[in-house]
Amino acid sequence: MKPFPYLGDFSEVLPYHEIIKHHKSVPYDSWTPICSPKGEHTYKYRPDVERNQCKFYNENNALYKELPIRDKGFFPDSWFKLVGARKEGYQAKVLCTKPGNTEPPHRDFFPGFLGHTKDNGDNYTQEDIKLLGKDIIRCWIPLMDSRLGHLLFSEEYALSSWKLGEVFELPAGVTHGFVNAGREDRYVLVFTNWRE
Repeated sequence: MKPFPYLGDFSEVLPYHEIIKHHKSVPYDSWTPICSPKGEHTYKYRPDVERNQCKFYNENNALYKELPIRDKGFFPDSWFKLVGARKEGYQAKVLCTKPGNTEPPHRDFFPGFLGHTKDNGDNYTQEDIKLLGKDIIRCWIPLMDSRLGHLLFSEEYALSSWKLGEVFELPAGVTHGFVNAGREDRYVLVFTNWRE
């Protein structure tokens, strides 16, 4: 089985035109810059290999920007039913990766969804995420057809071809990353929520 399960063609389910129109209407300078190797990947509970990646990756080669689009009405009831997600409490962000940038290999700890700490103030551990991850669905929703140099990769597989409308799952526990080694900006929507 490939590490990024294909969930189907959602071109008749999601309002792609409206999502794209919205993200194009927001000036790029107002999007939030993210450099995971210098940020969330350095927390003490992350695997050692991830914490050490800050030696190789920085704002010059591992930067992307995100734009939250939660509560914009882009997800109809049928979406939640088809992907098996709860309707309440979801997170949805458009990510833009400029050419020459990489998100290095990592496992999702879902800090934007769960936060960094549990209710008691302790950090989420790898063991916590392993258990919680079974109840979380993360969908990878390209907002454009694939382009030369746009990759979503895992340890033994690279997804390099997709069409607007196709949706894939990013399962918890799968080490993965993405890269834009192409010539055009890459836009993808990432949806995260508890499974129903």
